[in-house]
Amino acid sequence: MNDYRNSVLATLAYYDILDVSLTLFEVHRFLVNPARLSKIPARGPITWKQIDEELQTLVKLGVVQTKNGFYFIFNRHWLYDLRIEREKIAAQKWKKLLRTARWFQAVPYLRGMLASGSMALGNTNKESDFDVLVIAASGRIYTCRAFLSLAASLFRARRKRFDKVAPDKFCFNHHITDASMTISHESLYNAQTYIHLKPIFIDRRLFEEFYSSNSWLNKYIYNFQPANHFVHRSVKPNVFLRFVASFGELFLNNKLGDWVERLLKNYQQKRIKANPVTHERGGRIVFNDNELEFHPHSFEGKVIEKYNNSLRSLGIIPPEEERDSGLI
Repeated sequence: MNDYRNSVLATLAYYDILDVSLTLFEVHRFLVNPARLSKIPARGPITWKQIDEELQTLVKLGVVQTKNGFYFIFNRHWLYDLRIEREKIAAQKWKKLLRTARWFQAVPYLRGMLASGSMALGNTNKESDFDVLVIAASGRIYTCRAFLSLAASLFRARRKRFDKVAPDKFCFNHHITDASMTISHESLYNAQTYIHLKPIFIDRRLFEEFYSSNSWLNKYIYNFQPANHFVHRSVKPNVFLRFVASFGELFLNNKLGDWVERLLKNYQQKRIKANPVTHERGGRIVFNDNELEFHPHSFEGKVIEKYNNSLRSLGIIPPEEERDSGLI
């Protein structure tokens, strides 16, 4: 079996764990780098035509099945219907997300918001919340988080720490700054997560800078390139709301703002350290001046374990098994 075929199967195997069937375009775009599966790295482009040829061969061999242009393995034909159902749910949830998120343009020091997780993938159920990656101004990450949490609370749209299920609530579980956008925790799981980010609102330059700062994604995803134009749902820029944000920043771009940032940093870090969940195993909590990450119970470890098992069941033996990104 050639390396391209292994990569196609590995890609389908990964998304099978998420209960997602893929189109030809998606298999090509999300393709697991052949270098993850062989000691001989791939050279040059891997085209749609090559992927299509491998898919058709795998279908003839009975290893892969297809329905209405969607591909899946392990004879899980029901994944097609599930995907259609979940995309319909996601479409309705996007309307709710954008209806509230447009007001966040008034939040001082908020430079960008990108949908992550199931919302970005369109793989939602009725209980799904809104995972969001937040980009804050450098030196004001704690101030931005405080204002953003307040704004979401005013709309009763913030997921609270003890909520086990929070449908249609914003989960601000990852904050970075515009001066430090490199994601240091590399893994196949994180790569597949970050290539799906969908802009809610963000400047085009900053969007491109984020991906240029994370070129490591292509170590895991061979064909990935950021979208060269925004075709996704996003909020319409609001001049008045952005003026409100700018006015707030003007008021705090001084020693008073520095003091507020230190005060909020000490308060938030004290609460984070006092939370027992922070010290539990199986996830990652990060809190510093450049990043705030709250994934105390990450799915990553289980997904990676299932992925490695799926490869073995498909007869694919990579030089090394995939690992998580360094969960505690």
